[in-house]
Amino acid sequence: MKVFIIDACKWYLDEEMDDTSKLDAIDKFKSRYEPLLGFLFESQLYKCDLPKSFEDWQSLEIKLSDFSEEGLELVMQCHDQWLDSVEKGVSPKNIKLWERELYKIRQDPNESLIQAFN
Repeated sequence: MKVFIIDACKWYLDEEMDDTSKLDAIDKFKSRYEPLLGFLFESQLYKCDLPKSFEDWQSLEIKLSDFSEEGLELVMQCHDQWLDSVEKGVSPKNIKLWERELYKIRQDPNESLIQAFN
């Protein structure tokens, strides 16, 4: 099965960036994903450990295979909309969309997109 990467810090880095710009880009990626991955990890939807150091964040690739079945469904429903809102200035700490959709998934698992494929 092909590995599908949802997002990766390296996508925001350029070889021509100076050190300060690289650090800023890594910090922006971390500030974007730390609250979300923390929520997904605590909800047992993200199967990987959270990055511990700045270097770990730099090498982080968020892959579909990193998620539980329930987490994968949540990512399919929320990620693009959440990322668009963050790009428009909504705080990455605002994960209400994720919480609301997770609640719906857990309330009625028969409506699951994943279940429809199984």
